[in-house]
Amino acid sequence: MGLLIILGLFVLFIGLSNSYNKLERSEKSKNNILNLDEQKINMLNFVQPTSAQLISSSLGQDNEILLRYLYEGNNVFVILNSKTRQIRSIMTVKKGTQFSLD
Repeated sequence: MGLLIILGLFVLFIGLSNSYNKLERSEKSKNNILNLDEQKINMLNFVQPTSAQLISSSLGQDNEILLRYLYEGNNVFVILNSKTRQIRSIMTVKKGTQFSLD
């Protein structure tokens, strides 16, 4: 009986030490997130027409930002390169009877 109690206490201490290590790692990751003041934030100002409605945005490969707009009844896709701060391409999708390029 005493052996089972000792074994149980041993397992309890191992479990507590593992939980403490996980808690310590999670606090370190929280501290990394909260140190935004130390990191340089790259500001990017993009001007859009007032009649354009932003539908969605997503971040792609090589820090390219895809913006989808509804503009004058058409879907417009704008691809921005956040490193060079330039518009890479603008694509307008119009409705038709078949797929084609104009």
